[in-house]
Amino acid sequence: MPVMKGLLAPQNTFLDTIATRFDGTHSNFILANAQVAKGFPIVYCSDGFCELAGFARTEVMQKSCSCKFLFGVETNEQLMLQIDKSLEEKTEFKGEIMFYKKNGSPFWCLLDIVPIKNEKGDVVLFLASFKDITDTKVKITPEDKKEDKAKGRSRTGSHFDSARRRSRAVLYHISGHLQRREKNKLKINNVFQESLK
Repeated sequence: MPVMKGLLAPQNTFLDTIATRFDGTHSNFILANAQVAKGFPIVYCSDGFCELAGFARTEVMQKSCSCKFLFGVETNEQLMLQIDKSLEEKTEFKGEIMFYKKNGSPFWCLLDIVPIKNEKGDVVLFLASFKDITDTKVKITPEDKKEDKAKGRSRTGSHFDSARRRSRAVLYHISGHLQRREKNKLKINNVFQESLK
């Protein structure tokens, strides 16, 4: 007797594909279920994210992907609200934010949250990418900022913009690749089914 897979099987393969593809290119990320409106629970977190934040995978799973567990005293309240709004509206978010590791030490993070759609165009997952930019952020002194301003250049903007562009390129590549792959799968299945008739 054939074994039937549950209704979540296609979702699980979709999740697995994203996790596998993204894990090789950017190691600090989480995936969250965008279809569970109450908190958008984390359904996958990379080893890199666990290492960056200092949490074990079991401590992170099923927590909200807004990552309130990383918020602390110096976390910008305006950015916290923007993250929540972005998740509720299922739109992209990108920003530099102060997070706190499990041990309480702060770190600057370049955070990108991207909604991932299935072949029907429904947002099913959120992919949140975390890049530790503490070293770059801390190295820039007020004197450096004054000097850059006097010379008409913005050192921080160009560095962070290029890092963000690289992250975004990876995210869009994955998202586009998955949508194309699902469409091709449907075409192959339709042709295969027609040839069986």
